[in-house]
Amino acid sequence: MAASQLLGLSFAMGAALLTSTVLLGWISIQYSWSANFLKWAVLPALGYAVALGINAATQYISCKTLKIEQIAITSLSIPIAMYVFLLLTLISFIRKPIEMAVPMSYKAQYGGLLAIAFYMFWAGMFGEGLAGGFSQTCPSS
Repeated sequence: MAASQLLGLSFAMGAALLTSTVLLGWISIQYSWSANFLKWAVLPALGYAVALGINAATQYISCKTLKIEQIAITSLSIPIAMYVFLLLTLISFIRKPIEMAVPMSYKAQYGGLLAIAFYMFWAGMFGEGLAGGFSQTCPSS
């Protein structure tokens, strides 16, 4: 698989995590669900599930075979990257530049959410770039 295809898969994963973060944040705001539960449990589980599908398809296209154990282990890079980036968003000076770009009328309600979504995009890019490289390594019989 070419580097441009891997970049495309990484971008798709980043976009999926950004969209999921905004959607789950909106649900949290509208329905008063626990934002911490959604971002620390549901979002990484969703990211892992999407990574399993993307990496299984990548390995099948590259190798014409599937090794589920390899896919399951390499897909763990997504939730690990997500947890690292979520921990980073707890630091205010890392979150503030993104929050400052949000218009004042939306900053109070959506500033933190959009900052987390921004970093989830990069967690998806980083995690899938790593996982995609390993998932296209063909397993030996």
